[in-house]
Amino acid sequence: MNPNSLRICILSHEYPPDTGWGGIATFAYHLAHGLVEIGHEVEVITLAKDEPREVIDHGVKVHHVLPYLKETDLGLIWRAMPYSRVIFNWAPALWKKLLERHQTRPFDVIDAPELLGDAILPTIGKIAPIVIRLYTPHSKFIAERFHNASDSFDHQFMAMVERVAMVNAEAITSPSLDLAKFVASDLNIPLNDITLIANPIDAVKFNPEGAKAIESSDTLKVLFVGRLEERKGIGYLVQAIPDVVRAVPNAHFYIIGDDTKNGPQQTSVLDGLKQFIAKANCQPNVTFINRVPLDDLPKYYRSADVCVVPSLYDNSPYTCLEAMSCGRVVVGTTSGGIGEYLVNGESGVLVEAKDASAIAQAVINLLRNQDERRRLEVNARQRVMEKFQRSEIARRTTALYGLAIDRFRARQESPLYTRDKARMLADLDDMMTGLNMMFHKLLWQHSYRYRVATLLHRIRTRPRLFVAELMLKALKAPFGGESKNVNYPALVVWLEKQISAKHQAIVDAAGLSAVGQIER
Repeated sequence: MNPNSLRICILSHEYPPDTGWGGIATFAYHLAHGLVEIGHEVEVITLAKDEPREVIDHGVKVHHVLPYLKETDLGLIWRAMPYSRVIFNWAPALWKKLLERHQTRPFDVIDAPELLGDAILPTIGKIAPIVIRLYTPHSKFIAERFHNASDSFDHQFMAMVERVAMVNAEAITSPSLDLAKFVASDLNIPLNDITLIANPIDAVKFNPEGAKAIESSDTLKVLFVGRLEERKGIGYLVQAIPDVVRAVPNAHFYIIGDDTKNGPQQTSVLDGLKQFIAKANCQPNVTFINRVPLDDLPKYYRSADVCVVPSLYDNSPYTCLEAMSCGRVVVGTTSGGIGEYLVNGESGVLVEAKDASAIAQAVINLLRNQDERRRLEVNARQRVMEKFQRSEIARRTTALYGLAIDRFRARQESPLYTRDKARMLADLDDMMTGLNMMFHKLLWQHSYRYRVATLLHRIRTRPRLFVAELMLKALKAPFGGESKNVNYPALVVWLEKQISAKHQAIVDAAGLSAVGQIER
């Protein structure tokens, strides 16, 4: 193996620009380009927003694929398992393209996140070494009740799929010790089995010099970047705003990020934040901005006097790393891995999570002390240059790939899935169809309301097929109904074939091999 010229596949349901610039997408982007910069060949397989396509992005070949089960008749599974349904939608699509590209020219190693089961089929199929990169496994969401996660079967199934992928990977890497400790305990594996590799950053793009997005003025600017959700701690930052404004009247808060429906009873988080700010009479001091493209983010960081990362939990938020790389002082929390990226009192300031008063006081102190801000800003930039540049992170990752390749050679003879890998999706289809049919038969047997709703749906969506099925049952009734040992008249046989052909046409139109069958 030549460690300087590996053929690498980065498998990720998130990758810009289609899925925005969340943590997974940002990491995959920086890692892919960092690996190319040091001489590797990289292909990324990710989801498409609208249409499937292939693009070359500065030497990185990116395959955007549509979800595998975009439209199906697996409505009962989707209703019973609304959260984990993404596994059935995303993982097969990524696997199908991966198998196609691997058969064309094999990959030396596959890099994938644990989150939402992206790596489950490759780890079962064992076509190449797998390195799983930790973000925040669903078991952590359940334990902390983030994003309204619970210990229901739906959420536990997601966590189980992620665990199966992790324990069958050749290597696991974590961006923080805090996250590695949680996963090691959750999987009951030695902590040393998880390799610590920090998140990479493009320190050339994210640098202190350059244009600013917000014009200079007499205001002191406080910046938040991230999704508007509970786990990011945005609620506690907003609660701190009135105290900051009273102490520093010319402070202005810029909050950048997409709204979510993770508020109480799945309500808009943004609406709740705006209501609080209105009651506190702080509207003139707050500006909300929708998600900003990665290329424009440095301009906003450079405009800020203080950046706040108030996360309730984050293994290693990119907002912290990006702000530090742009030479800006960060107020972060002690929860998660933030403290492994900035050093409290040296390259930033740490406060306890869920403490709006502590956030307010830290921001006030920094806004009032320009010399202290400048000292921390210089140290923050220096720390990024020494430890987090993406070329260096790519080199460390390459070394881990070599270890994974060696382990794969020893484990290759014992994959979990021993059949022809091309059959895996068909087997998955059969399993999902069977599960959906099981739900259907159970509800059909015990719920008259479900029977009526199902019949009305059939009449509304496919009336002619529904009538044909009724006719077939009526024609079979004199012969004892459904039976394998009856020689039906030619008309009955012909009608049954026509109905079966129609069912198959419905399945084919959905692009599936075995799902979407209609119970007659």
